[in-house]
Amino acid sequence: MRRYRCCLFITVSFFQFALDRPALAGEPNVQPGAAEQAETLRVTVGTPTFLSSRVSQGRASVTVSRTGVVAAFYPKPETGPKFCRTSTDAGQTWSEEIEPDTQAVTPMSIGLREGGVLSMVSATSPVKGGKPGELHASRIVFSDDFTTCEGGRSTVFIPKAALNVRWAKFWPQFDSAKIIQLPSGDLMAPMYGNFKGDAQYRTFIVRSSDLGKSWSYHDTVAYNPKDPNPEFVGWWCGYCEPSLALLPDGRFLCVMRTQGAQYNGEYRPLYASWSDVQGKNWTKPVPTRPHLKNIWPTLAVLDNGVVACQYGRPGVHVAFSVDGGRTWQDHVAFSNLSMPTMTGQGDMVKVGPNRLVVIGTDAEGIKVWPIDVERETVSPAHTTLTGRVLDENGHPLAGAMIERSPNRYDTSDWRAIPTKNSHTSYYEPHFRQPMNGSIPTVAYRSIRKANNFPIVRTSSNGQFRFDDAKFGEYILTVEADGYAPQHRHIHHRPQPKPHDFSLKPGRRIVSRVVDQSGEPVSGACVVLDTWHTHTDVDGHFAFSVQSPVPNQFPLMLYKRYVKQYGLVKQNVSLSKLEKQTIQLPHKD
Repeated sequence: MRRYRCCLFITVSFFQFALDRPALAGEPNVQPGAAEQAETLRVTVGTPTFLSSRVSQGRASVTVSRTGVVAAFYPKPETGPKFCRTSTDAGQTWSEEIEPDTQAVTPMSIGLREGGVLSMVSATSPVKGGKPGELHASRIVFSDDFTTCEGGRSTVFIPKAALNVRWAKFWPQFDSAKIIQLPSGDLMAPMYGNFKGDAQYRTFIVRSSDLGKSWSYHDTVAYNPKDPNPEFVGWWCGYCEPSLALLPDGRFLCVMRTQGAQYNGEYRPLYASWSDVQGKNWTKPVPTRPHLKNIWPTLAVLDNGVVACQYGRPGVHVAFSVDGGRTWQDHVAFSNLSMPTMTGQGDMVKVGPNRLVVIGTDAEGIKVWPIDVERETVSPAHTTLTGRVLDENGHPLAGAMIERSPNRYDTSDWRAIPTKNSHTSYYEPHFRQPMNGSIPTVAYRSIRKANNFPIVRTSSNGQFRFDDAKFGEYILTVEADGYAPQHRHIHHRPQPKPHDFSLKPGRRIVSRVVDQSGEPVSGACVVLDTWHTHTDVDGHFAFSVQSPVPNQFPLMLYKRYVKQYGLVKQNVSLSKLEKQTIQLPHKD
C-alpha cells in the first residue's frame, strides 16, 4: 500500500492572474466576467527513504535519465558524495547502495535525450597556454541506468572571466542547478563568478551545441555591485547560485541567491529574473514574493505548468508557483534545521509529468522524498474565515483585534547569545524552540492600521469573522489589551476550519528606530534582554511579552553589515520605549 507523509492543498486566486498574463499549460481559459475560480494544488509528499546519518552536508544530489531511472548521490559521515542508490518508480522505492567509480558528482546534471546523464563538476580553471577566457571544467557522463560512468574535460569560453577573491578564491563555476536541453538539442546552464572588474558575484548563462564537450558565454542574467534593497536584512553578495528553468510559454526563469552571510534569521531573499528572447535580455531581478530564503535554489517545471523551487537554509523547502515564478503560493518544509549551516543544501529533479524527488537533510540525516503535484480548480475562489479568541482559562475575549496580512516566510525572532567570534556580530542566534513543524517561525509584527490590511474585532463570545476571504496563505495577528499578542501562519482553503487562539496575560511592546535625521532604519537588530528581532521597512519593531512584565529591559540596538551606524546599549523603561523613537547614531 502506498503511504503518504502529508497532503497539502495549496490555493491561489486564479482569476487575478488570468487577466494579466497568458495561460500556462493545463490552465482553464477564464475570461473576464466569468465566475471567479481558485487554483488548488494537491501536493502529496510520499514516505521518505533514509540514505545517510550525516546531517551537516552540502553535496547530496538527485538526477534522472531519459529512461526514468532516478539516482541519488550522497555522503556518509567523514565522506564526500560517493554513494548512490537508484529508483525505477519515481522515488517510491530505492535500490541497494552502490559506490560509483567517481567522487565528483554535483547537482548540475541532465538526462540527455541522446542518451546518458551529463554532470558538470563545479569549478573551472584557466587552460594552461590557452586563449584569454579559455577555461576547462570536469564532466562525468553516466549510462542511463547509472551502472557505468566516464569522466572527461570540457572547454568553457568566458572572454571576461576573472578569479573571484572577495568571498572565496575560484573561477566562474557550475553549481547547484540543473542543465536545460532546448528543442534544438543545445544545452544551457547557469554559472556564477566574476568578470574582470566585478566587485560582487555575477550570474550568467553558457551554451553548448555538442552535449557539454564545450561551452561558450551566452548572456549575463544579473550583476549589481551595490545592494538594490539595502532595507533588507542580510549581507549583499551579488547574484550567485543560480537556477534556470524553461517555462511553458517559452520564457526563461532564473532564480538566484544574494546572501553573503551565514547568521540564521539574517538572510536575504532569493531574486528572480525572466527572459523572453532565448536567454538574452533579462529583466531586472526582483525579490521572490513572498521572500524565499535563502540558498541553493533548484527549479523544475511540471507538465501541468506548476513551477517548483527547492531552496534551503534554514532547513530544506520546496515552494510552488502557478504564474511562472512571479509569486510563490506555498511551500513544503522537509526540515527547519538552523545549525550547522550546511544543512540547507538539497536538490530536486522532475521524475515524471507531475512528480518530483527532493533530497535534503533533517535531524536524522539525509533522505529523499517523492512528491506528486496535481492542479484542481474550485469555485468560488473565496469563503468566510472564522475563529475565536479565548483567554488561557477558555473564557471568550471580546473586542480583541485580528489582522489578516499577506503571507511571509521570515524568521526574525530568536534568543540571542553574546559572542566575540566575529567582527560583524554582537549576538549569535539561538532559536526559541526547535522548529520541527512544517512552517518556520514568523516574527511578530504589530497590527498597524496604516498597513491597510483587513482588521476585525471579536464579538462578545470571542468570535471573529472575515467575509469573502480568498483562498491562499495569510498571517493572522491577534492583539487584546492585557494579553500577549499572537500570530499564526494559516492556509485558507475550501471547507476551512476555524482558527482559535488562546492568549496569555501580558502585553505588546512597540517602538521605532530612526537615524540622526529622523529617517527610519530598516533591518536593524533590536535585542530586549536577550530576545532579538528586526525593524521593518518603516523602522518599527514589536515584541510579545507574557506576564510578569518587568518595568525595564536591557536594550541593545545595532545594524549588522552596515559600517555607518554605531551601537546603542542601555536600560530602558517600557513606558519610555513606547512613547518615543530610538535613535541609532552614526559612527563618528
